[in-house]
Amino acid sequence: MGAEPLRVLRLAGLVTWLLIGMAALIEGRGRPMAFATWAAALLGFGALYVWATTFLRRARALRWLALAGQAACALTMAANQYRGFEGMLLVLVAAQLGLFAPRAIGLAWIAAQSTALLLAIQYRWSMYEALLFTPPYFGFQILGFLIMALLAREARGRAALARTNAELMSTRELLAENARSLERLRIARELHDAIGHHLAGLSLNLEALAQREEPSPPLDTARAMTRRLFDDVESLVDTLGGDRDIDLTRALAALATEIPSPRIHVEAEGLAPQEPERAHALLRCCQEIVTNAVKHSDADNLWIAVRLRDGRVELTARDDGRGATHLGLGHGLAGMRGRLEELGGGLELETQPGSGFQIRATLPERSR
Repeated sequence: MGAEPLRVLRLAGLVTWLLIGMAALIEGRGRPMAFATWAAALLGFGALYVWATTFLRRARALRWLALAGQAACALTMAANQYRGFEGMLLVLVAAQLGLFAPRAIGLAWIAAQSTALLLAIQYRWSMYEALLFTPPYFGFQILGFLIMALLAREARGRAALARTNAELMSTRELLAENARSLERLRIARELHDAIGHHLAGLSLNLEALAQREEPSPPLDTARAMTRRLFDDVESLVDTLGGDRDIDLTRALAALATEIPSPRIHVEAEGLAPQEPERAHALLRCCQEIVTNAVKHSDADNLWIAVRLRDGRVELTARDDGRGATHLGLGHGLAGMRGRLEELGGGLELETQPGSGFQIRATLPERSR
């Protein structure tokens, strides 16, 4: 279920449930035994509704059981003391179906519970009343189902867009670092090819002049300064043109701040800059971890930590999602494992139903 549409539905459904109860109290109790059964079914519906919309976001199998219980409570109310509002409870059931059920299954469920509502009203009153009340509620159920399905699809689309934007932002940080390294390399080459060339020519001419002329302090000073300047330029070229490590912490921070749900907690304080190839591999692993958490885990939180430990870089991630009974390596996880193994690292995965996913990736401190 989408978290945001679910919160909206929870609030709207509870208000509807309370108004139905208030209407029954205003209208009067009617037959005591029938009203007692009606009231018990109303309370049962409310309890199951809160359970389904608050605690069962990650428990797929129990959702169906909770919805069947809600529908049974609403039909029990209609069969014992139909007041004309019980169909609204079935609309709430249909709206919950819209958040996660495939369209064909959802519409079939709506048709079944609408048929049951028709029989319950006919049992309590007559077929005339059943045919009078059931069609409008059948239409309301379809409307609620389709609206919530649209909201859920829109929420998933926003989450996917946010995930893609976060990946682009984090990749941009790495590209910016690479661009700065390339610019330093270009400047180093220009210094070497232009200034270095002229300094080498100047030094050779001063040496030739020293061989023809009598030694003099100004000439000796010029020769020494030229050699010193040439050495300084060579040192500067080596510094600018050497391989530069990349600050992975900034890229990870960009990845975390752009994802609205789950909330991502990144721990990479004090992490030393990494070689470009290793930084790229670690960032791609983090992006894959975030993608899986958003698409499959139904987690509220995702914790990612990158540390130096025992001469190796260790990436650990865990979420508080629903987990799974078994692990399956899709293309993303298989690609992550292959990327790490190419650099001499490894990948470990662990999951249990209700315990989320845990991932541990390692790389040697320096590439082999």
